[in-house]
Amino acid sequence: MNKKTRNLIIALVLLVILLVEPFWGSIKSAVTGEDAQTGASTEAPQITCTVAVSCQTVWENTDLVEQATLDLLPEDGWMIRETELTVPEGTTVLETLQWAAQEADFAVVTSGTPAFVERVGDLANGDAGDVSGWTYTVNGETIMESAAVQTVSEGDQVVWSFVCIWE
Repeated sequence: MNKKTRNLIIALVLLVILLVEPFWGSIKSAVTGEDAQTGASTEAPQITCTVAVSCQTVWENTDLVEQATLDLLPEDGWMIRETELTVPEGTTVLETLQWAAQEADFAVVTSGTPAFVERVGDLANGDAGDVSGWTYTVNGETIMESAAVQTVSEGDQVVWSFVCIWE
């Protein structure tokens, strides 16, 4: 290698170092998941919650549902039995449903903004009459806020239920 080529390579290496150096902390954080200055984790804190999906009311109201739909549903009424999830803090109720459904190989269909759950697996709003559809509770309490907005906290128990008749 001649002197001119060697000097050019050295100049290019120095140029790259000068260009990368201001961003090195961000690059290191992205690769390691740690803050470049403090060494603390930059990942969101994790929480644990449970999610379950029930279609039990369908079996209590079989006269409202077509046989073809009944044939697709589990006879015990649990599309997803209570499943424990570890999720980032700030995760929404809808995201927990989507993750649990993905693990169970179910699709979740939503509409609107904020999102409204239209279908879970083979069971869609309206399949058991005009007022039937999906709703959810957190720790046994019905929440009247979009699942796309409501977040889960450590230890929360989320239960999605298909309702045939609102009482």
